[in-house]
Amino acid sequence: MATSSVMKLSIATISTAFITLGTISTAQAALINFDTDANGNPINASSLFIESTALTNLYAPLGVNFSGPGQLSGGSILDQLGNFGVNALSGSNFLAFNRDAILSNGGLPTDPETISFADSISDFSIFASAGESSTFQLQAFDINNLLLGTNTITTAFGEWGELSFSSSSVNISQVILTEIRGENAFVYDNLSLHLQVSQFPNLDLC
Repeated sequence: MATSSVMKLSIATISTAFITLGTISTAQAALINFDTDANGNPINASSLFIESTALTNLYAPLGVNFSGPGQLSGGSILDQLGNFGVNALSGSNFLAFNRDAILSNGGLPTDPETISFADSISDFSIFASAGESSTFQLQAFDINNLLLGTNTITTAFGEWGELSFSSSSVNISQVILTEIRGENAFVYDNLSLHLQVSQFPNLDLC
């Protein structure tokens, strides 16, 4: 099993102010590691899908929501002891999928997984892995559901790879994650995003 050197951080927000012509903008970054909730409380996750439900609005206070292909379906936060052939980047939890499993409420832990944002973002990234070589795809969309672009990666056995997408227009409204080749069980970890908010747009700097 490959060992990742990436350190998992707690949920964090970082703000940096910078001046553009006539505006002051604030760059805000956030990291979701699936080990803590939106308030920083530890998540004591099961290692079994049958004891879990799909992740939905746990991170809504951060402006991030998750959904699967059905009302009860989608990825679930699980402990790494679920025999996925890969460890979490650090900590012990990740966002897990298995197309052959069933959740406690009858939903299916399957993709595609949609991650939507209350405010449009400029940058998004997440790490993906599986117990065998797999290919993952990220699709980014704007608020009108127009495709902005895609990113595809292939990971080796037990190794993590990073999916990412950036938009200088700060117009990413949602992303869709899909494993397009590989085994039926796979995981994601360490989601990060970057939001740029303009403040005081009418401020005259002259």
